[in-house]
Amino acid sequence: VPGCYRSGLMQAFSKHLIKRLNITQEIPEESIVRVTLLSRTTKHRRIVNEDELIKAMKTVGYFRLRVVDYKYRDFPFLEQIESSHNTDIFIGMHGSGLTHLLFLPDWGAIFEIYNTEDERCYKDLARLRGVEYLTWQDSTKVWKEREGLHPQMGTPHAKFTNYSFDLLEFMSLMMSLGDRVQQRKAAYFSQRIFTT
Repeated sequence: VPGCYRSGLMQAFSKHLIKRLNITQEIPEESIVRVTLLSRTTKHRRIVNEDELIKAMKTVGYFRLRVVDYKYRDFPFLEQIESSHNTDIFIGMHGSGLTHLLFLPDWGAIFEIYNTEDERCYKDLARLRGVEYLTWQDSTKVWKEREGLHPQMGTPHAKFTNYSFDLLEFMSLMMSLGDRVQQRKAAYFSQRIFTT
């Protein structure tokens, strides 16, 4: 629905599921931003320079980084939801794993590092859930591994290749998003103190 933000239905769904599954929220540290990077081990939409981005994030004391691959056999669903619910910034390439934004805390953010030319999908879902959304902006600082071809049609398609990202641009986006998440987190907790 255009313009709809923090849909009551989306909020109720998220809260109900978290409560019924007994998912707990660890109390976040004031000066730390908990980051979860969804790593893909699929054929397409992998981050080619993922190790470089991980190493850079680990050098910033501001971020506490966790790298996950949400494969059900290796990472049970309840643990996936708990991991997502205890994340301030969830990062991933365009794909169904980003639906975990539904379980982020209210101050959380989703960084769809690249939307593979499907611009509205997770942006709209994040808006309806009421969490911050960010995607890559500067197309001159993202590089395809090769031209992606749709497997059935054989035509060029952005979802069927892997990508590398400019490290400085990535870190600039992460620092800016981290600051916004910290502001949202502070506002959330100050509001809760006032209302209880």
